Amino acid sequence: MRENYKLFVLRKSVENCDFNISKSHANINLGEMFLILKKSRRIFLLAFLLLVSVSRLSAQTNDDCLSCHDDATLSTTRAGKKVSLYIKPNALEHSVHKNVECAACHTDAAVKDFPHPENLKPVNCGICHEDAKDKYFRGVHGRAFLANEKFAPTCKECHGTHDILKSDQPESRTYKMNIPVLCGSCHREGAPVAKNYNISEHNILENYSEGIHGQGLYKKGLIVSATCNNCHGNHLILPHTNVSSSISPKNIAATCMKCHARIEDVHTKVINKELWEKKPGAIPACTSCHPPHKVELKNLISTISDNSCLKCHSDADTHKTVNNKVVSLKVEVGELAASTHKNITCVKCHSDVTIHLSRPCETAGKVDCSACHAEESDIYFKSGHGQAYFNKKENAPYCTDCHGSHFVKPKTDESSRTFRANIPKLCGECHNKTGKAVQGTNLTEVDALHDYSQSVHGRSLAEKGLLSAAVCTDCHTTHFNLKQSDERSSVNPKNIAATCGSCHKGIYDQYIASDHAYRDGKGDLKYPTCETCHTAHNISEVHKDKFMAEITTQCGKCHEKLAETYLETYHGKVYQLGYLQAARCSDCHGAHNIYKIQDSKSQVSPENIVATCQKCHADASKKFTGYLTHATHNNKAKFPWLYYTFWAMTGLLVSVFIFFGTHTLLWLPRSIHAMRKKKEHAKDGSNKVYVRRFTKSQSITHIFVIISFLTLAFTGMLLKFAFMDWAKFFVKFLGGAYNAGILHRIAAVITFGYFFYHVYSLFKLKAEKGLSLMEFVFAKNSLMFNGQDVKDFVASIKWFVGKGPRPSYGKWTYWEKFDYMAVFWGVVVIGSTGLVLWFPVLFTKFLPGWLINVAQIIHSDEALLAVGFIFTIHFFNTHLRPEAFPMDTVIFTGTVHADEYKEDRPREFEELEKSGRLQEVTAKSEISPRRMKVIKFFGFVFLFTGIIQVIFIIYSLLFH
Repeated sequence: MRENYKLFVLRKSVENCDFNISKSHANINLGEMFLILKKSRRIFLLAFLLLVSVSRLSAQTNDDCLSCHDDATLSTTRAGKKVSLYIKPNALEHSVHKNVECAACHTDAAVKDFPHPENLKPVNCGICHEDAKDKYFRGVHGRAFLANEKFAPTCKECHGTHDILKSDQPESRTYKMNIPVLCGSCHREGAPVAKNYNISEHNILENYSEGIHGQGLYKKGLIVSATCNNCHGNHLILPHTNVSSSISPKNIAATCMKCHARIEDVHTKVINKELWEKKPGAIPACTSCHPPHKVELKNLISTISDNSCLKCHSDADTHKTVNNKVVSLKVEVGELAASTHKNITCVKCHSDVTIHLSRPCETAGKVDCSACHAEESDIYFKSGHGQAYFNKKENAPYCTDCHGSHFVKPKTDESSRTFRANIPKLCGECHNKTGKAVQGTNLTEVDALHDYSQSVHGRSLAEKGLLSAAVCTDCHTTHFNLKQSDERSSVNPKNIAATCGSCHKGIYDQYIASDHAYRDGKGDLKYPTCETCHTAHNISEVHKDKFMAEITTQCGKCHEKLAETYLETYHGKVYQLGYLQAARCSDCHGAHNIYKIQDSKSQVSPENIVATCQKCHADASKKFTGYLTHATHNNKAKFPWLYYTFWAMTGLLVSVFIFFGTHTLLWLPRSIHAMRKKKEHAKDGSNKVYVRRFTKSQSITHIFVIISFLTLAFTGMLLKFAFMDWAKFFVKFLGGAYNAGILHRIAAVITFGYFFYHVYSLFKLKAEKGLSLMEFVFAKNSLMFNGQDVKDFVASIKWFVGKGPRPSYGKWTYWEKFDYMAVFWGVVVIGSTGLVLWFPVLFTKFLPGWLINVAQIIHSDEALLAVGFIFTIHFFNTHLRPEAFPMDTVIFTGTVHADEYKEDRPREFEELEKSGRLQEVTAKSEISPRRMKVIKFFGFVFLFTGIIQVIFIIYSLLFH
């Protein structure tokens, strides 16, 4: 291990009589100082050492640096390895940097101190060699370095560190004779670079050595022979797939002509009976005939014919073994003849064969298509697919995976793998949920083929045969496929609109001018793109139900609060129930031409809002547009009327349920006791006398009440709790929200009908009795509250708690009167607000639009109160009390057993006896068993329906 750094520095300083020690390194304890003095044996220097250690001096000379770095034992540990920090004293003597101070390269500010910090920044050669640095970082080596690639070469890998020599010196690493070995240290078969990256050329060093250039250099000592840097350049090294590269098919002839001048004059013009120069001056790529590194005097094309290859490769038994698997090497001659490459010889593509071998193809590797398709190859290697292939990702696609190997057909041919109609299937071979593309990757879309096939694009292509329908390459491009997160990607958020706009031009023009258009640098705002609303692959037809049903959810991803308030409106509720004709976000705000409300171009601006509403409500007026489409009762400052209305209704609902809930709970023990007593004293069946409580007309009216109320309650609660799955299920059962609305309105008409009929019968009865309105309303046995009801209520409470006898109730009890008055209140309040909601345009001709919002709150909450009260409190008071359980049939039959009536209404029974009117209201006839069964059947149906609704309501309130 390395000696303690502070001790090492001070020891060296003392031994060399060097006192240029910075203040930052003089902070040592007495024990350390003792060790130093003991080693140096120069006690007289201690005082002076401490004195000068507090001063800071200027940058050090090379001698200052070598005072430490000439020690052969000086070392450190980096990445778990011991690294020597020793520098030979004469290291710079012959270097091109011999006159350069250490501190000129090691420019860290701290180097001015002595000694410097242990870890210094890497030397930046670009400070002096700016042009070389620029070219290096533009080249493949520099880009690999910026990407933190493990094997990326830096300046020192090629030029060395301190012993850098001029390139014309034979000892230099970059001397002409040494260049192949230098480059070959990485670019040789088996080296890490070859193992980790898909480089199309193999055995580079070996092939070069055997080629004419290598033989000229090594066997003949001709330093004019081409070496790596003559073809590839010194610093701006680009792959041959890059069209700017000196070795790309486009530029290779010019590169070779730096040495081989007048190629046209000295070359054989006719090869294989064909003029190789297609037109004057059009020099073909040299590598088409001469392999890039193993350049031979003989011409491959004239030496190895296709027939030579097919002698073996037309045989079905020709094969190779890869990972213990037999791979056929048979080439179908018929496929070659039908291929777009039919006029290209085998060695044109398989250019890495070796002529002198008995099997020339023994050295052949994967075909490099860039020899002819330079531009496409350049684009491919910049793409995600190309980068994955270059980095030897197992499942990365190569040219042959898409285009085929020998049976390559043009994309215009219907049988081609790349024919437009076949593209989805071709891409889908990898891009499905079990395909290669999703293995070991983190792609956003994992089942692209299935999703695309279900989309409007996929179905248009498959079902209608529309070749104009978008396929994978239209959106992701043909070769430049990049992840969505890459800013260069055609499906990146900032580019996707333009990509879609290549087909949907009109929509693109609207979108790009709208407030939704994608913009950079706008803080936390996230702008929607085509994909936000239409998705990437699951694109549905915009006029079909699937897309229509998704609109509000899509808008709600960004406009969460507005979406929530919309869903509380009538529009939002029926929309949730599947009624897609209801106004959605896009109906009011537009689909692509969306602007802020202050913009005069906006569909909801003051200038345009009336016309927008009139698209659905033809007679809508300016007052109608005062309807608050996104109002909420939670905002007291902005919507005070809604706030106070909501809390007033909530207060009424809560107070009623608390009051009567407590009343019911107190009554329950007495009711159970009465039930037991009733069983002990079962009535003698011989007494068949009944008291008529309700007329036939009243019983029939009550049946209408039950039917209309249950229908109103059921359909109304479906709307109120539209967000619940049970509501959506029952709406679908009824045939949709529209049908549910029709049923609701029919029940409302029935309600108004029996209400007005009852009012008419009351006035008729008043006229028959010859009473004034006040006398009729406040008569002793009317259903209007009076002082006796207060007395009965107090007595009932005392009876409930055991502080008094059971009250002697009259004809109508206080809870029955409450039920009756609740109907009047409910019909007036719920009915009037329901009419406002039913005919909003009519009422807003003389009322403000926000009154619709108020009406909705009152209608909804009052309905909830009515439904909850009837199906709980009223059901208990009438039917579910233990002594009446399971049902009180009096409302259906109109009669009650005389003994039961006497026990239940003693005061009324006594008054009837005293007045002599008992005989008028009693009869000995009874309901037939068959009729009673029918009555009980329908009664139970009504009871069960009401109870089920209560259960759903409670569930919705608790678990929403």
